[in-house]
Amino acid sequence: MSDQPQHSTDDAGVPAGAAVQADKLQAYMLGHYMGALSGIRLFDEARRTWSGTPYEGQFAAFVEDIQNDIEHLEAMLDRLGATRRQVVRTLGTVTGVASRLNPLSRIRERAGIAAHGELEMLQSLVVAKRSMWVTLLELAPAEPRLDAEELRKLEADAADQYDRLRTIARRTARDRFLARA
Repeated sequence: MSDQPQHSTDDAGVPAGAAVQADKLQAYMLGHYMGALSGIRLFDEARRTWSGTPYEGQFAAFVEDIQNDIEHLEAMLDRLGATRRQVVRTLGTVTGVASRLNPLSRIRERAGIAAHGELEMLQSLVVAKRSMWVTLLELAPAEPRLDAEELRKLEADAADQYDRLRTIARRTARDRFLARA
């Protein structure tokens, strides 16, 4: 017999009586919303870095992917009851910060190590986004306004985005770091 207290759960494994704290969930999602808004700008800067290469179109596709993510986040926030005022206030915060910070405004040289660092940073943003979808998926059984199927698709899309970014980094790394004989 276990010394651990036994807690009852429903069919989805949610502890009996557990409820998602809407204010915390909305704040969490608004933080990721801010990240997505910044991500659009950062991926568009990367598209300009890779302009004229086979990768330009891939970065344009990443921008479209993030715009799609933003639409999904906005719809989820609407379903959770986040007010437009909260979203607009978040947008104002992002715009203010973004106007002062530009972490990728270094020399836009795709062959340099800064470009490789940019690719790694973009990969980390996609990992963070994927983690959010996984977290929301974990909460979906306790929050009926979160659509588990939608979240599974978004998580799979983020995994694919990471793989595509990793492929670009892998294919271009040798040109950056290996000396020519």
